[in-house]
Amino acid sequence: MWRSVAAALDRNGLGWRGRLTLPDLTPEGRRRLGILVESRISPTRRTVALDAVAAGVERLTGATFVDALATLGHAPTGRRESALARWDARQQRRAALDAATVVHLGDAAWVSAWRDAAWTDGLFASSTAQEVTTAVLRLGQVLASAGSGRSRTEVAAQLFGDAHALDTSTRLATLVTRSLATRDGPGDERSVWERAGLPLDLVSAPVLTWALPVLGAGGVADAVRTMTAAELPMQLSVLALRASPLTVAPGTPVLVVENPRLVEVAAQRRLAAAVLCTNGNPTTAPSLTIAQLRSCGAQLRYHGDFDAPGLAMTGRARDAGCQPFRMSAADYLDALANASAAGVELPRDSAAAPTTPWDPALAIAFDEHRAVVHEERVMDDVLSAHLADR
Repeated sequence: MWRSVAAALDRNGLGWRGRLTLPDLTPEGRRRLGILVESRISPTRRTVALDAVAAGVERLTGATFVDALATLGHAPTGRRESALARWDARQQRRAALDAATVVHLGDAAWVSAWRDAAWTDGLFASSTAQEVTTAVLRLGQVLASAGSGRSRTEVAAQLFGDAHALDTSTRLATLVTRSLATRDGPGDERSVWERAGLPLDLVSAPVLTWALPVLGAGGVADAVRTMTAAELPMQLSVLALRASPLTVAPGTPVLVVENPRLVEVAAQRRLAAAVLCTNGNPTTAPSLTIAQLRSCGAQLRYHGDFDAPGLAMTGRARDAGCQPFRMSAADYLDALANASAAGVELPRDSAAAPTTPWDPALAIAFDEHRAVVHEERVMDDVLSAHLADR
């Protein structure tokens, strides 16, 4: 009997007072229930008013109905109330997210995409509505600090009083990373922050260079010349580039490559031509180097991998002022023919090519073959062509 009562209250809510379907009761059980509800319970009777049961229990025990059920060992769990409370809290969280997003992030298309993905992925599932509002406010503050020239830890300390507030392990850092990737394009955590002008620090992710013919004296210029004379590549930090911007003669050819092996080989061969490496998607240091060289009129050439990500990076390098170099459909097909002649089976790329506006035929050729040609496989031809076309 009491199991049936507890189950009915869990199903319908603690305030439910409908009719209870009776379990099978012995004659003695029906007699005792009749005393409790002050009404005869005949053998054919199938229901009883829960109000009558509750009134009898409270009259005999002096306790509330729910407390009495607990004493009897059949306390209702309040499952329905808990579910309603969870639903209400969820609705409040969503309303807070929608409102805070408009106030602190605006109405750009990427904002709604980020908001909906963050919600679907449960990034706010354990938060209160107030915590959601605060998180979005702080996210907006971090995004507003992009390009300020301050490192990630410095921004965290200045905005929130805690240099570790934007550490990778924090939820706020996850929200920022997701928002930057949605706004600016995919990438690993470090690259999307640095691309937005929020480096982890200004020294730990330098750009790798070889033989940059820098002008001027002192500081970075002297260090670059010294390293080139020593036949060694030079790493330039964001801090150094900001303190002593690079200057070269207008028209100076500089090869920008995706992979550091090409800079290494250029140094080993004492290549009399400048090379710098983005090391994949360019972070702050390589992007700043490219911008500084472009501003003084350098002739920037870009070469990367022949795969879907490499072609996308080539497009972004082109947008940054680099001219794709040895990255045509003809270059790709030549590389495939050379690999075939050498009996080399190239890896395949399941992803389709992005657009290649510098040579639309390249995307068509790549989609037809889907064979990947890594930059290291053609680096001899690339470096030789760069040297010959100085």
